[in-house]
Amino acid sequence: MKVIFVTIILFASTLFGGTFNLKTLNNKTVHITDFEGNLVFSDPQYAKQPVLFFFFGTRCPFCAREIPQVIKLVKEGKLKAIGIQAQFPVDDQTLKKFVKQEGFNFDVIASKDGNKLVKYLMKRRMWVGGVPYYVLVDKYGNLEPTDLDAILEKVNN
Repeated sequence: MKVIFVTIILFASTLFGGTFNLKTLNNKTVHITDFEGNLVFSDPQYAKQPVLFFFFGTRCPFCAREIPQVIKLVKEGKLKAIGIQAQFPVDDQTLKKFVKQEGFNFDVIASKDGNKLVKYLMKRRMWVGGVPYYVLVDKYGNLEPTDLDAILEKVNN
């Protein structure tokens, strides 16, 4: 039964969107399928729950102020987050150093794969650039561009 479901998802992804196998800085792979415009996570840690895409920059002063708040929300279990460095190109070593220095407690996508997700969201007109930026993927896979204040309000109510 699982094989049939996976085959249907893979077939549907070729018709409606794409499949992303995004490597993280710690060599995990986050599997995401675009199914009719919704993003479906196959990883149990992300599936069927809200996931926050947090687009940040390593030299962004606004990001520096918001990173601790995202870390706190993840630590408190209020949401799952995936970080994507999107300010300008950096190599993975520089990104790893930044993530460690800032104390990230959530997955950060490796630079090359992060660019794939950025291009996808720009193509869908979900993002035009600029950081910090947030896209909340609800438990059904719907994408909602948002800001930190709206996220804080949503998870604290």
